Amino acid sequence: MRIQTENIYQVIEVNAAPAEVYKVFTDEKLHAEFTGKATSLELKEGGEFSFCNGNHTGYFLKLIQNKTLVLVWTHKKFPRNYYSTVHLQLEKCDHGTRISMNHIGVPTSCDGWLTEAWHKTYWEPLAAYFEPVAS
Repeated sequence: MRIQTENIYQVIEVNAAPAEVYKVFTDEKLHAEFTGKATSLELKEGGEFSFCNGNHTGYFLKLIQNKTLVLVWTHKKFPRNYYSTVHLQLEKCDHGTRISMNHIGVPTSCDGWLTEAWHKTYWEPLAAYFEPVAS
């Protein structure tokens, strides 16, 4: 069966160094802390992950510390045994880190709600997690 797909490309900036951003995506405790959802991961290329209470699962395809994460990624709402690719590029910018996310091969039936879900599940909580604490 052939599945029609779309790509989701989003760019956000957060108030943290690339090393800090990389760490929250690759440390079970920190990932669960910023998303508020259960996380498990094996941090190595080929290592499996389960994010957001098991809704997102897959494995790490490529890890370049503090710069790049490439994940082979599926969601419970995707067709059975269908995987997409999530590419996260971290770059230092004036205000911290610019995250460029390209989610490749998203089933067309899922791209609308998933575009919104990236913002609500990841980018908004991540920005809040790194907001400076008022003194």
